[in-house]
Amino acid sequence: MACAGCVDQESNLAPCRLGRGPGDASPPRHTPGEHVPRLQELTGEQEYEAELSRCVGVTGYHRWFFITAFAEALGLRMRAFAVESGGERLGVIPLVFRSRGPVSTVNQVPVTCVGPVMRDETLRSGRVDEMLRAVEPVLRAERAVVTKWAFTPGLDVDISQLASRGFQLASVENFAIPGTKSIDDYLKGLAPKQRAAIRRGGLRGLSTGPSTREEIIEWFPRLVSGEESRLGRVSEYSTAAAGRLADRLADDPRLLWRSVRNADGRTLVMNASIVETDRLWGWLLVGDPVPGPSPHVAAMWDAIEWSLSRNLTCDFGGATSPGNRDFKVAMGGEVEFVAVAERIRPRIYEKLRTVHSRVAEYRAARAR
Repeated sequence: MACAGCVDQESNLAPCRLGRGPGDASPPRHTPGEHVPRLQELTGEQEYEAELSRCVGVTGYHRWFFITAFAEALGLRMRAFAVESGGERLGVIPLVFRSRGPVSTVNQVPVTCVGPVMRDETLRSGRVDEMLRAVEPVLRAERAVVTKWAFTPGLDVDISQLASRGFQLASVENFAIPGTKSIDDYLKGLAPKQRAAIRRGGLRGLSTGPSTREEIIEWFPRLVSGEESRLGRVSEYSTAAAGRLADRLADDPRLLWRSVRNADGRTLVMNASIVETDRLWGWLLVGDPVPGPSPHVAAMWDAIEWSLSRNLTCDFGGATSPGNRDFKVAMGGEVEFVAVAERIRPRIYEKLRTVHSRVAEYRAARAR
């Protein structure tokens, strides 16, 4: 749940286990008698969701309804593959491609944890690298210069073998309130100052409730597209793209849309989350700071209360800045770690991407 637009994991990477290793542009090699992985492309919701149902580490962002709407709205391409080896299914690998002229990037998107999901046996037997190697021919065919694998928060997955294939490994913070907590226990664990901040909103006229369709398709896209640029960062969501996405998801019951309004009924903040069977995944929390009680505190408290009353974990997502991290910790967010692996090749592309990012951020700051 990103209070300042969307979660950018690249800005919060920390060294993890092993550094970058040599690239591996050759096809996977197999010794005699070794199983050769086989790919099955999943092109429909029914077969895709059937495969997901047998995997661990599935997030709201993996769901067909969300990932296809997201890709379509932002002008991306989504492909997904089930991997089989030796007659056993290993898991599912969703790939979201962004075209960069003659090349492409994979899973470089403004949502967390769009990455591989595995069968439980694959995870326990340490066959994650085997599963990921199976899609190397696809990555070569798509001319992927950046490939990113981000796993589910808290999932104990060994990705150390990826370093030998040119991936940089990292561990990224994610924040959540466990669904096993009661609301009373949650409130008791907060600092007195934070409990007072929650009470202050209600006492001074802030109210939270379901968002109207008008708020979703008109107010939300403007805030999503403009919020990052107001902070001097490049927004991943144009107004048109955010509008298409909001229109596609506005009436879907798997999305929870909530708005915070002041005493005059003016919308201050909107919170969009994905409802899963065990967790409420905070996708985007948008709205400008205002004088007086914080509507962002009111929105977070509403999400926490909604989740815990249904025994669901409330997921805040990662931190977009030190201040955003402090806010999520103050709201009681407990740290989980996300295993992330990223490979950039050729290396010159990394330098070009850095230059492009700095120029874009400079232009965004000048436009404020």
